[in-house]
Amino acid sequence: MMSAIMPIKGFLVLSRLPFLSPGIAALVTGIAIAAADGFEPEPGLAWMSVGGIALIMLATYYFNEYFDYEGDAMNKRFTKFSGGSRAIPDLKVPRPVARIAGWSAVALLVAIAVIYLLFYFDDFPCLLPLALYGAFCGIFYSHPPFQWSYQGVGEIVIGGCYGVLAIVSGYYIVSGTIEPDMVLVAIPASLTIFCVIVVNEFPDIDADRAVCKKNLVVRLGLKKASVMYAAAMAAAYPFMLATVLVGMSPFIALVGLPVLILCALAILELRNEGYAKHDPQSKMAAYTLLANLLSSTLFIPVVFLW
Repeated sequence: MMSAIMPIKGFLVLSRLPFLSPGIAALVTGIAIAAADGFEPEPGLAWMSVGGIALIMLATYYFNEYFDYEGDAMNKRFTKFSGGSRAIPDLKVPRPVARIAGWSAVALLVAIAVIYLLFYFDDFPCLLPLALYGAFCGIFYSHPPFQWSYQGVGEIVIGGCYGVLAIVSGYYIVSGTIEPDMVLVAIPASLTIFCVIVVNEFPDIDADRAVCKKNLVVRLGLKKASVMYAAAMAAAYPFMLATVLVGMSPFIALVGLPVLILCALAILELRNEGYAKHDPQSKMAAYTLLANLLSSTLFIPVVFLW
């Protein structure tokens, strides 16, 4: 029984299920805002979309685990947020499982796409290019030939997909319209998920350099990258306030205060070269991830209650 249980536990670790939350939170935020605007959600399409974005993220994570194996194996300074799931270096699952799981997620995604084409394409045709773009960005985040995460653009790609793309798509699958105002609503989520990736590259910098993974932190160095991180975090709450320009209730200023506090706490951890120290790195990662989740979902109570 133990031999059957352990691979299952290892596969769950490999899947990094808690890290599905940022993309799903952003998509659900878009859905909720459209519903608050008076549009009637189609439950089948909504659930398919949540499943689809989850599969894109799973494929991204599985391929990342497979292609980042060498760097993860030599990484000794990782935190509980960085350095991958550790499932493969810690021998919880064989490395080939990650690649098989990645393509299996893609296959399931194709199956969902076929159902969408048969039943929903006529009413929601723009969902196809939106989904294809998200899948393309996710699959090739680590997978050759593009490997965005190795080129210094992976952070930007993820920022766009987990923020703007997800919220705009969520609004679209309910309303049937591409709403430009949703871009401004999504910018705080894009900024903070960008920072999630950057802050998790701080402890991994030596291993990433060793395998020629030229992400932004490797390219800029820790000090300059920390300035970039602080600037992006500092901009999240002001952009939340700016959404009043597109009709969001001014109460977002009050409801969004937890994001401001979390961003401030994360920036404060940079003191005394905290960007290069294990404990501050872990705290920054936790604050940043929570700020990201709240930077999208806090719009939901605002649109329904005010």
